[in-house]
Amino acid sequence: MTPIYDRTDAIARLGGDAELFAAAAAMFVAESETYRAALKDALATGDAALLRREAHTVKSMLATFSFASGRARALALEQAAAAGDLADAPALAAAVDADIALLAKALADESAV
Repeated sequence: MTPIYDRTDAIARLGGDAELFAAAAAMFVAESETYRAALKDALATGDAALLRREAHTVKSMLATFSFASGRARALALEQAAAAGDLADAPALAAAVDADIALLAKALADESAV
């Protein structure tokens, strides 16, 4: 199975520090439900500025782990919210939510090995 993120690139992004990667991965796994809830709450309020900020945060986290497709979806959500165009936001937010869950599971599974 092809990994959803690039571990080697992610560690390189963190200065080659595998221990920092492990700590960042543990933090992401621990905080993933918070990220998911924040996106859902921002979407529910219809507050485009808040949704943009939450999407930006998630985009940065997904980028940290070199999860390119997830980062691209979070960027699309961020850009739509920045433009005030929330028509596609529910579908985009659902995809980003799934990406967060997928990455959290992959990181948790890897750390359990």
